[in-house]
Amino acid sequence: MSKRFAGMTGGCVLALAVLAAPAAAADLGGERRQPRYAEPLPPELRSDVERWTGFYLGGTLGYGWGDGRTSGDIGSFPYEQSGTLGTIYAGYNWQIGRTVLGLEADIGTGDFGASETTGLGTLKSSLNAMGSFRARAGFLIAPALLVYGTAGLAWADMDYQLVGDQARSETFLGYQVGLGTEWMVSNNVSLRLEYIHTDFGHERVIHSGLNNSFEPDFNTVRAGISFKF
Repeated sequence: MSKRFAGMTGGCVLALAVLAAPAAAADLGGERRQPRYAEPLPPELRSDVERWTGFYLGGTLGYGWGDGRTSGDIGSFPYEQSGTLGTIYAGYNWQIGRTVLGLEADIGTGDFGASETTGLGTLKSSLNAMGSFRARAGFLIAPALLVYGTAGLAWADMDYQLVGDQARSETFLGYQVGLGTEWMVSNNVSLRLEYIHTDFGHERVIHSGLNNSFEPDFNTVRAGISFKF
């Protein structure tokens, strides 16, 4: 019995010695291993998903041009319209790898319109307000450079006046399509340049009993800046 007890005691002492060896080595100047914990990456090394995904607000300034068309009692002809346009916009982006999808809404106005001489006098048009709700889909050709297409619904409120008569306001509904590029210059600021084509259906406007249909389609090139949250 005593021999068995002595054997067990010797085994326990040997095990304790083995376990204590690393600690003794550390106390004598050996290297002690520290547990490793995951540390957050700095902003410049984070996933690109964090770069584009999120809400943003911004504004654009641009130039619009194009031929509207009218038909009816004052005749059928195109009329040239042009001028500056400005918008404010808000949207949200989702990034999936190198693909960026988004939704965007905007509203704006500008010094945009037309003046056309007809056989019954001068016809003038001017923009009061316009807006759109569009989807965007793009591809990152570089981590900070996006090229995209956009399409959606659009509306505009415009005044038409045949000189000598009161101006008449009419709301138009249609669609917008376009292409653009956007460059993220910092984690929260990006610059964009885009081309937008706006196509409206025709609406009827009556001047002094004259019944006329107008279709104010036009193109826009605009530059903008966005602030991401």
